[in-house]
Amino acid sequence: MTNPQSEIENSKPRLPPPQFGLRTLLLVVTGCAVIFALSHWLSPIALAGVVMLVLCVIAHVAGNAIGTRLRELGGGPRTLESASESLVRPKEADFAPVTRLSQRQSLGWPIILGTSAGTLAGAIGGGLWTVTYSRGSFDILSVGVGILAFAVLNGIAAFAIVGFIQVGLGALRQAHHTK
Repeated sequence: MTNPQSEIENSKPRLPPPQFGLRTLLLVVTGCAVIFALSHWLSPIALAGVVMLVLCVIAHVAGNAIGTRLRELGGGPRTLESASESLVRPKEADFAPVTRLSQRQSLGWPIILGTSAGTLAGAIGGGLWTVTYSRGSFDILSVGVGILAFAVLNGIAAFAIVGFIQVGLGALRQAHHTK
């Protein structure tokens, strides 16, 4: 006696392995020859950029073709039973509990303290860096710009890092309490 479920799973069409013909192979070889010929006139950085552009276009076209083929294969239900199962409404117990991540809430004092500390550390580091690497001659405007730039960049980085850690730890804490 055979299992009807296994027959349904075995009857599903599958994506065939990629195949290419002689024409495609010759086009790839010609493309490689053109790229190698370009290395005579282009710098290595420009050649790497061209290669990356070509690889991105190829990956995009291949992904689009595979996605279209997969969408055609997975068109709809195969049997009447699976069609009726897909129309059943899920129950409340079928879902995980709602997390606090869906609620808008303040990050509180830790984010303010972390961002302030990061901004202060960036300002001190930016001022010291500007004075140290100015080779003896520096003016107050250069030091001020260094202080301001480093303070802003380090403040943004500190905000992102502290916020990510705080939200991540809160999510982990909630996940361990719901078990």
